Amino acid sequence: MDTGKGEHYLSTANENKQEEISGNTLRVYWYILKKRESCGVREIQRVLGFSSSSSAHYHLEKLAAKGFLIKNKYGSYQANNKVKTGIISPFVFIHGFIFPRQLFYAMVTTIMNILFLIFFWRFLVLTVALALAPGILACIIFWYETMKLWPSRPSFEESVR
Repeated sequence: MDTGKGEHYLSTANENKQEEISGNTLRVYWYILKKRESCGVREIQRVLGFSSSSSAHYHLEKLAAKGFLIKNKYGSYQANNKVKTGIISPFVFIHGFIFPRQLFYAMVTTIMNILFLIFFWRFLVLTVALALAPGILACIIFWYETMKLWPSRPSFEESVR
């Protein structure tokens, strides 16, 4: 949702109010989600290429104040698993890698269509082809959505100096 001031707001799963996450704050949040462990201020500064630790501290505190991160007694921050933002819902995190959710749907529908063709190749008539058409259409849509969403994944490697 756009407020007209150029600010974009994202909702959390456990709250009705809208929360703002963008720019470097979003990069910090993505990094902590990707790492799946607690992080300190200096690590965030180093990995994301902030010029000072106060910049990293600002973004971490902003996320903690909004409930996206939890600060432990040692001063490290970790993701609050009870809060989900709209920006991460289209992605799946597997062993530190980020994938669009549609990628898995696209792979499954592609495999199903290939298996259908393998098993019914000898019986390929117009009726069988028409039965396959919705699967092919779904496959095309999932691959299109995956390719459209893929560039919006944040890259942390280019931030490292």
